[in-house]
Amino acid sequence: MIREAIASDIPEIVALGRKFLLEGPYKNELGDNPEQTAALTLEVIKEKGKVLVLEEDSAIRGVLGFILFPHYFSGEITAGELIWYVEPEFRIGCPALKLMWEAENIAKSLGAKRMQFTAPSDDVAALYQRFGYKAVETTFQKVL
Repeated sequence: MIREAIASDIPEIVALGRKFLLEGPYKNELGDNPEQTAALTLEVIKEKGKVLVLEEDSAIRGVLGFILFPHYFSGEITAGELIWYVEPEFRIGCPALKLMWEAENIAKSLGAKRMQFTAPSDDVAALYQRFGYKAVETTFQKVL
């Protein structure tokens, strides 16, 4: 079941996010700060966007969070993905895509004209392209 997250979901969301961070493509690129993740998740839930969760077996098994912001150039309301992850053992039946489609629908209903996702790999980029997304920029980062 996909639903909007509530504040009491934050500990499970943080644990899932940490699993993604520590096991995924960002493990050597970003610091692990659970307090920051919890604080930002609460801000997004309350006012800055939406956090959707995939709930299976009475536990959160997937998450997609996005913020809404006026684009720097156009001023159009834009939805920007913060996290999108589904535990591998719960990916049967395309729940990650269902999270994406639900996020798109909610963002549109909230006035967003565009949605942006990050692609940590070529496989993820190809998935976005299959569903109508177009590469606009490539992100680079450097430790300072």
